Amino acid sequence: MNKIGLMDLKREYPLLKKDIEKQIRECVGSHRWILGDAVTGLEKQVSLYLGAKYAVGVASGTDALVLALRAMAIARRDKSCFDKHDEIITTPFTFIATAEAIVHSGATPVFVDIDPDTFNINPLAIEKAVTKNTVGIIPVHLYGLGCDMGQIIKISRENNLFVVEDNAQSFGGMYQDKKLGSIGDCGCHSFFPSKTLGGWGDGGLVATSDHKVLPLLKALRNHGQTAAYDASYIGYNSRLDSLQAAVLLAKLRHFDKLDNLRRTVAAKYAKAFDTMAMVQPQPVRKGYRHAYGLYTIKVSAGSRDKLLAYLNANDVESRVYYPVPLHEMKAFKAAKVSGELKAVEDVKKRVLSIPMHPFLKDNEIDYIIKTIRAFFKT
Repeated sequence: MNKIGLMDLKREYPLLKKDIEKQIRECVGSHRWILGDAVTGLEKQVSLYLGAKYAVGVASGTDALVLALRAMAIARRDKSCFDKHDEIITTPFTFIATAEAIVHSGATPVFVDIDPDTFNINPLAIEKAVTKNTVGIIPVHLYGLGCDMGQIIKISRENNLFVVEDNAQSFGGMYQDKKLGSIGDCGCHSFFPSKTLGGWGDGGLVATSDHKVLPLLKALRNHGQTAAYDASYIGYNSRLDSLQAAVLLAKLRHFDKLDNLRRTVAAKYAKAFDTMAMVQPQPVRKGYRHAYGLYTIKVSAGSRDKLLAYLNANDVESRVYYPVPLHEMKAFKAAKVSGELKAVEDVKKRVLSIPMHPFLKDNEIDYIIKTIRAFFKT
């Protein structure tokens, strides 16, 4: 058995090769490398897929968050950036970019606890953290599973807060009948190669249905220009390039097929783990559709690090997302913590991610399950 990776882009390419090369040839023939027809086409197709009115391609998922927050400051506060006393509530159990974007927007991150089963931000903790300084919420749809957006939107409306969804890991997932990343004021998506819809480099997109936010996003991604060589805002060079958009357009055509293959893999895992009390996957409750950007399990207390070493030693690549919560990082020492983070402290010691991609073979899935069973001697 060769080492089984968390993902396998080499297996993906033969399936997509024809469509990708066609899109790239058309892009090359146009000689429009920045914000060309491929970018416009991708924005249109993604907005249709998500059910959002508008989509704006940017240079990365991180930039998507920064630009969305800057747009919120301009639209809601008539200010270029937030101030340090402005607070944005989010989870500390996520990648650095989530809170990094808050700081870059001028605001202060406020970290709250998560649900111990879903690993997503806890709406009850959000509600308790709201103060007179709170301006917004960033829920992170972690590993592919959506947050409780019904409760989060309710809290936001009651307190006049914006909601910017961090959907970097969950393109294709759903809450109720809505695609993740289309529910809040803005939805931020990453096209990093490892994502469910991944390019051949960095790339991102902001989705919104607010016609007032659309021109702000377009200006901010292009040096703040609202007319040629005339900047209304301090912006960024954050334009999605046409070649990345061409690759993504080709991949989007196959997305639903690959999504279903991921779900088939996940179903096999779930069936096996249902009989293993020491292994708990993220629950997929009624009204949620998991995108399976990662397949992450929570294991019995004290066993995670040993299992991690055992799997990697037995050719099953496994990794911890995330071993150090954001509130423990030096970079965010000025951030605030609201309430106790008991679930975060527990979950960070017990989660690990195992291989998940559409091209896992049955014998590989069986081997992964067998190896985990062997570790727990079940």
